[in-house]
Amino acid sequence: MSTLEKRIEVRFPYRSKVAALTVLTPGWVRVRARLENRSGASAAGLWVVGAVVLIGLTACSSAQEVDPSAQVMELPGAAEEIDFDDVVYSADLGRVVVPARESGVYFLAPDSAEVDRVPYAGSVDSADVGGGLLFVLDRGASRIDVLDPEGGQVLSSAAVSAPADYIRYVASARELWVSEPAREGIEIFALGEKAQEAPRRVGFVSVPGGPEGLTLTADGAAAYAHAGAEVVAIDTAQRSLTARWPTGCEATHGFPRVDERDRLLLASCADQGKVTLLDLEDGRQLGDYEVGGGESLPAYSTDTDHFYVRSDPGTTIATLAASTRGLEVVREVAVPEVGHCLGADGTGHYWACDAGSGRVLLFNDQ
Repeated sequence: MSTLEKRIEVRFPYRSKVAALTVLTPGWVRVRARLENRSGASAAGLWVVGAVVLIGLTACSSAQEVDPSAQVMELPGAAEEIDFDDVVYSADLGRVVVPARESGVYFLAPDSAEVDRVPYAGSVDSADVGGGLLFVLDRGASRIDVLDPEGGQVLSSAAVSAPADYIRYVASARELWVSEPAREGIEIFALGEKAQEAPRRVGFVSVPGGPEGLTLTADGAAAYAHAGAEVVAIDTAQRSLTARWPTGCEATHGFPRVDERDRLLLASCADQGKVTLLDLEDGRQLGDYEVGGGESLPAYSTDTDHFYVRSDPGTTIATLAASTRGLEVVREVAVPEVGHCLGADGTGHYWACDAGSGRVLLFNDQ
């Protein structure tokens, strides 16, 4: 399927702004908008995805090339087309957590290629796991659900205060951090002693110009997010910004990825599949790379010490070696043009989503 773009006027519960529309599959679009709240403050980074009637636009279906090294992982019971977005790896479970929108949420085992579906009836736009629980964010309902990951039962719920983007579990504090671009910050919920106790709103971290994406360090002591053309570092215990560095991007997109061992951070841009490498100590820009295409989607593996990047739309995943001297391409693989997620684990695997076929592609970087 070809990808078409045009400019349109979109109206939200905020001031309307001209936004970019990308045709994902016939009848489905992704809209990128810069919103303003009622006070006039801007908030970049919200996605609106939905079915629309497309007048005067056509998209031709064509076979999408997949690298022969890819292991195709079908999602049982899922829709044939899924607008993937978030994806997260749980080292505790040894599973990839794949939010699949209206198709629910899946656990993928990279080593055995097993796929399990959590029987949950809601829409899953973002998800995370921790403390034996599964946390899902339903953007349309503006709600967090706490689930039993085995049976999918909803144990408790909480409403978010503004349109939300991603949810992450901070194990060190037993908190849920929810990014809210329209509110330009991160809403924080504390978990109760029992799973049946609803998450309780306990704080808010202001992130002017953001947050776009949300990444935690392994110990949960720090978080990173994009904000406009910059990236910010956050002390999770103090709930405050500790640094703000320019990325070299005109606008950012996706999750910042962190190499804690070598003290490096990969920021990602909103076009040309561009990523920039920063020194995690002082924010110095050490290098950049463009895989081509649209918005950048980066990943990082602690096992291989490699970064990865693809773009959406885009047909290539590049494996990158990083050092204080910059970025070097190690390998490239071919993927279908449309797929808005990329992730990696600590055992030498990385994966990408295939939106047009509602499946996940697994690669081995060893």
